[in-house]
Amino acid sequence: MVTKRRKRLSVLVCPGCSAVGTLRTIVYGMPDPETFDFEKYAVGGCCMNGQGVDPEVKCRICGWEGMREDE
Repeated sequence: MVTKRRKRLSVLVCPGCSAVGTLRTIVYGMPDPETFDFEKYAVGGCCMNGQGVDPEVKCRICGWEGMREDE
């Protein structure tokens, strides 16, 4: 079985503003503000809709949220 590796977020282009390397993985829940890495991750809040409809990534420049699409 061959598995395809996903591209790193640092090389993906934001669909909202076309910036490269600005997408961050969204983490859901209540992070500890003293230890959470706000530069590496985006906070998605404590509630999720589920069923695969919650955004996976967020742009730190324009605020675009959506699903990760590797080209």
